[in-house]
Amino acid sequence: MRPGAPEAARIVRSRQYRGKARTAAQYIRESIVDPNAYIVPGASYRTADGQSVMPKDFGTTLSAGEIDDLVAFLLTRR
Repeated sequence: MRPGAPEAARIVRSRQYRGKARTAAQYIRESIVDPNAYIVPGASYRTADGQSVMPKDFGTTLSAGEIDDLVAFLLTRR
């Protein structure tokens, strides 16, 4: 996924998106803490068994503040 608010907002509005987020910030947070909630189409984003290539433990290894900071940073990216 290309990070950033424009891409995240586009994904949230797409018909293919089935996650729970309604905003770009919520989508980025969801992607960090539950990377299998929505996987961007394309082979480079999936493992052989169809799971996200993103690490699955960021929701437990990063503090809430660190996740907030990461979301805020990614929202600035275009």
